[in-house]
Amino acid sequence: MEFREILKRYHISPLKYDDDTELSESDYGFLFSILSKYYIAKQCLGNRVPKIDEEGMRNKIENYCKRTLVLPEIEDLMDILMNQNKGAVL
Repeated sequence: MEFREILKRYHISPLKYDDDTELSESDYGFLFSILSKYYIAKQCLGNRVPKIDEEGMRNKIENYCKRTLVLPEIEDLMDILMNQNKGAVL
């Protein structure tokens, strides 16, 4: 599954630059890096920011991988993390 299809699967509109070109998958990685640094800076200033339960996400993925005989795809893991039980929405 392409990255754009993953965005569509979870009803996330692709982000675009001012010139109407869509961000690539690596651009989203860069954006994630910037936002992570922004939230850390906000926490240092005492502002409330959303908490991400990284340990809980890792535990869910590890448990799933231990119980399945088939190597999971990224969509399978994203469905678990997004609490989506219905399968594809495409």
